[in-house]
Amino acid sequence: MSGVIVPAALLAFAASLVVAMLVWRAGVLDLPEARSMHTRPTPRGGGLGVLAAAGAAFVWASFQPVGLGGGIAILATTAGFAALGLADDLKPVSARIKFAVMIAIALACAQALGEPQRLGTPFGVIELHWAAAMFGGALFILVAVNAANFVDGSDGMMAAAFIPAGIGLAVAGLVASVIAASVAGIALAAGLAGFLLLNRPPAKVFAGDAGSLAAGALYAAGALAMAGRGFAESVWLVPLFILPVLADVLLTLLKRALGGRFSFNPHREHAYQILIGRGWSHARVALAYGGLTIACVLAGLVAAQGPDGSVFWTFWTAAAVLAGLYLAAARRGLAA
Repeated sequence: MSGVIVPAALLAFAASLVVAMLVWRAGVLDLPEARSMHTRPTPRGGGLGVLAAAGAAFVWASFQPVGLGGGIAILATTAGFAALGLADDLKPVSARIKFAVMIAIALACAQALGEPQRLGTPFGVIELHWAAAMFGGALFILVAVNAANFVDGSDGMMAAAFIPAGIGLAVAGLVASVIAASVAGIALAAGLAGFLLLNRPPAKVFAGDAGSLAAGALYAAGALAMAGRGFAESVWLVPLFILPVLADVLLTLLKRALGGRFSFNPHREHAYQILIGRGWSHARVALAYGGLTIACVLAGLVAAQGPDGSVFWTFWTAAAVLAGLYLAAARRGLAA
């Protein structure tokens, strides 16, 4: 498989870097505003390189003697979210229209990939009704895509979180023989690595909505292929790989809801934003989230080799630890 994955990674890296450099030279600027983490105009849209990376990797893999079931659906989902993000970057789209389009793409992806209908637990495998499975698959896509979009506000942050997750997905896909998931994971990791060369602090180019939605969609669609075609506990494994980001996003939304401020509108209440406000550098924040993600990926891959129920317990243990860190940081004012 190295003859497929290694060239796919190199092509994805090159494609993403070239696109990011073109966007940088085009100079379509992201102007600072009240909620921004940056203070000077910076070109945006460099994350479109992730879409180019996905295309390059899957085109290469399609000419190799491997099965790529679900590959077209993964690419179509990534392209759909990238197009929606690009439209929003160029001219803001109504929140209702944007959310409706997201739901439609997510449902179509869940249907095309074959939603996961087996939920592995320590107490046995639960067979899910197709409607519940499709709703769950579409919901995961929506959450993952919006999580990537929400954390794309700090230099190097999205890459630090999703590069390890992409590598984890690639390894898990190879072990479970879900090659489309593996190609999606390696395309995401390599594509973000190419983008990171221009996005590392201080960033020369931002991902923009087009890039962040594409990155989230590429991971989510690849993860859904893994959950639907891999072993039953894949349903816990794929969210575990991005759990540090999911925990920040979901706990922040919960905190805002309890405070009567629930909305999907941009704000500066995510943990990483507060850390930066307290004096943490962008690089320090990216390294912290990257380190937590690497720990989750390694724990998940080790657990996947253990007895039934290992991934389930690892997921919930990691969730409890991350929730504890979030709450402890909140109580201490997230001091630098």
